Amino acid sequence: MMALYLAAAVSAHAQSFSLDNGVISGVTGIEIQGSRYDVAFADGTFNGVYPAQLSGYGQLAQEVARALLVASESGALTPNPGEQRSLQLIGCSSRESCTVLIPEHSTGAAPSAQTTYAVEVIYSREGFRSVTSKLWPFDASTDTLHMPDVLYAIITPAR
Repeated sequence: MMALYLAAAVSAHAQSFSLDNGVISGVTGIEIQGSRYDVAFADGTFNGVYPAQLSGYGQLAQEVARALLVASESGALTPNPGEQRSLQLIGCSSRESCTVLIPEHSTGAAPSAQTTYAVEVIYSREGFRSVTSKLWPFDASTDTLHMPDVLYAIITPAR
């Protein structure tokens, strides 16, 4: 019983926000099927933000989106005590709502993709609140830097 409790406690504390100058720059320690991933948030174009030959994350995009939602709903992913409340995501001008795009697949690969189809995750009121059921088509050359409440998620294996 004690081992189960310790495993749950470690799992609950493994996920955390990464902060950069008082804004959320990512999430570390997302667990998907026994593997851990880090998610960084970035503005730019699909073709500029993602490494060459990436055409999307496939099923991992959906799994990471759901993991962010579950972590927020369960309370496993919340600002640490003493952190400023109402933290916003890097690149988002609003503290109320921000759209995070996680590319599932694209027509072509970076740096010359035409359209990317992304899972849309909404961050609102200090947590990830919803995941769209349909993929959102997005022009791969559109720069989210000029869209004040839209950014990309970059998924990497956790260090």
